[in-house]
Amino acid sequence: MNLNLTVGEILNVLEGAQTTLEHTLFLENISSLDKAGSHDLAVIIDRGDQSVFDAVGIEKIKKSNAGVLLASSEPVPGKKYILVKDSVAALQRLVDFIERREPVGTEIKNKRALAYVSPLAQVADDVSIEAFAVIHEYAIIGSGSFIGPQVFIGKNCVIGKNVKLHPGVKILDRCVVGDSSIIHSGAVIGSDGFGYKVDKTGMQKIPHLGIVRIGKNVEIGANCSLDRAANDETIIGDGVKMDNGVHIAHNVIVGQSTAILAQTGIAGSAVIGAGCQIGGQVAIKDHAKIGNFVKIVSKSAVLEDLRDNSTVCGIPAIPFSQWKRIIVVFYHLPELWKLSGDLKAMVDKYKSKKSWIKRLFGLGR
Repeated sequence: MNLNLTVGEILNVLEGAQTTLEHTLFLENISSLDKAGSHDLAVIIDRGDQSVFDAVGIEKIKKSNAGVLLASSEPVPGKKYILVKDSVAALQRLVDFIERREPVGTEIKNKRALAYVSPLAQVADDVSIEAFAVIHEYAIIGSGSFIGPQVFIGKNCVIGKNVKLHPGVKILDRCVVGDSSIIHSGAVIGSDGFGYKVDKTGMQKIPHLGIVRIGKNVEIGANCSLDRAANDETIIGDGVKMDNGVHIAHNVIVGQSTAILAQTGIAGSAVIGAGCQIGGQVAIKDHAKIGNFVKIVSKSAVLEDLRDNSTVCGIPAIPFSQWKRIIVVFYHLPELWKLSGDLKAMVDKYKSKKSWIKRLFGLGR
């Protein structure tokens, strides 16, 4: 990402940041530790004590050619640092500053004029609305929000303050998005739930009259689909983070600060607790109740309720400690199969020899 700021300008953006570097030092890009050059800024990201992701290795920092490192400490002596309290928050501040920066030497057109905003909608004056967005009647959009190109906001929707809707997001009638939430391109919020009456003549669609309610500080990845409830609410709690391509069915409740990785599907009326970590391509059955702080390993299928603080894996999902013992045996199955064949051959040979002895001595008649 283009940065094009001096160290002094970065310090102005990141209030409270500290460094011993010259304020006139110019940095061109924000780059990764691996790819950064001598004129680039790289960020050492602390993922937190409770994260299941690996921390950044010291060797990786040592080998980096980055001109400056943005970090919360100095893990490798001799490197050039800008020190901040929270490197993730600092990175976000830099990104926000860069994205708000006006293009140089180009005419800025009134993009809101190319959007459709119903005169019956209530949109704060400082909301940024990009071209070809559609905002229907009685929608409410809070101060500081960003509505990207081709975003659709239906009737009676409520969008909080400082919400960011990336290009092509669809938020259908009456849905609610909390303050400071981010929804990425292609996500559909409030699509109809998959519910049908089934009889001998076929399937008759059941109307879904509820909504989706998204809490504060939620992030929803690209191409996620969140179905509206049959009558009440599909609820996504505060601080939930959702990767790309996740499906949340009708009436699901996801507790606060839960993380859900890509391509996971959660069936109708499931209840997920707070602080859970759900891996990629996980399937959770309808009406399942998942406790708080549960960890579900990728590609697992959850068919039963799970207690607080449990870690599960497999199809069907079982305690991770049990799964590890099973998988050890699984990888030895070819050897065990061969051994069973050898044992069978020995038994057959013994039986044959025993039968021959009986016949020789006239026994067993």
